Amino acid sequence: MITVRVQAPYASFRKSYARSFAESYPFAPPATVYGMLLSLVGERSRARHVGVRLAFAYARQPTVATTLRKLSRYKYGVASKQEKLGNAPDFVETLCGLDFLCWIDSVGEVTGEGHGAANSGLEERVKRAVLSPETVTRSGIVCLGLSDDAVDAVTVVSQPAGRWRWLVPDEAGEVELPTWVDHVGSLHTRWRRFHFDAESQQVSRSPPREHFVEIDDPRPGRCG
Repeated sequence: MITVRVQAPYASFRKSYARSFAESYPFAPPATVYGMLLSLVGERSRARHVGVRLAFAYARQPTVATTLRKLSRYKYGVASKQEKLGNAPDFVETLCGLDFLCWIDSVGEVTGEGHGAANSGLEERVKRAVLSPETVTRSGIVCLGLSDDAVDAVTVVSQPAGRWRWLVPDEAGEVELPTWVDHVGSLHTRWRRFHFDAESQQVSRSPPREHFVEIDDPRPGRCG
């Protein structure tokens, strides 16, 4: 298991059913963080590290800002609509000052043959990417969600310290976040509910097992 600290000045995580007003999830969804980690290590297959478990603690609750910006619609298969109606200004919620710890546990990952050098678990690949970035082949910058939501830093933390607020999976929690997103439709999108601790606490150990959420691919015929 490893711990990384992720810092980004702003990011927008549009809610799955948001329409003209692009409301944002209040925290970085596990599905989005998983995608960012795949980008960091240069992995193109979303299913490559299914079974990995992630846990989160935030320095503070991100501040929500409402901005007016160009919003793209009709993304898939309707080029004529996209050209005429797809790009228009609208209100978008943006989270500001994201700063969180992410624990990565690869023990339960589905592994297999045929991945070559990428057959390592996600935690090992993330550590290698951060400490030896020259060994990773990737394109573009690391983003937390949209392509313009650039990440300031991803840092390996050998011993977490300071006061943080846990984001904990909880069936009765007030926050719902996607753990897997179906980018073409919504059939295979999956959510989990979480609660966000009201008080910060000293963090100097690994999270308990119940703090982790597993990244699973629900599509038929997939392992996990």
